[in-house]
Amino acid sequence: RDCLLSRGLGDVYKRQLINELRHSPRFIKETDKSCLAALVDDVYNNFTSRLTTRFPNLTEMDIQYCILIKLHFTVSQIAVLSAISPTSVYQQKSRMKKRIQTPEPELFTDGETLDEWLNEW
Repeated sequence: RDCLLSRGLGDVYKRQLINELRHSPRFIKETDKSCLAALVDDVYNNFTSRLTTRFPNLTEMDIQYCILIKLHFTVSQIAVLSAISPTSVYQQKSRMKKRIQTPEPELFTDGETLDEWLNEW
């Protein structure tokens, strides 16, 4: 199942992939990560490249978490998809927020969460 098929088929596959991961979470494969990144980039104006350009200190795992957050996956779902505990997801999100704030300390000063910020960005 290659999500980079012709645009129409690829879009259907990407929607199916999100539904599958949301309703039957499982460890996410590399090909799935690529598909999710492509979907988020299509729908949210090159989200991943904007993120990596503005915040070059984010890791590959940070970007993956940002994609999952942008797609409204819960902490519990992200934990299953990443094969880690929910506590580890919270810790990773906390580290990501600090990495985002490092070059731009004015971010999050109104108390918004990482999830809120990413979903508005």
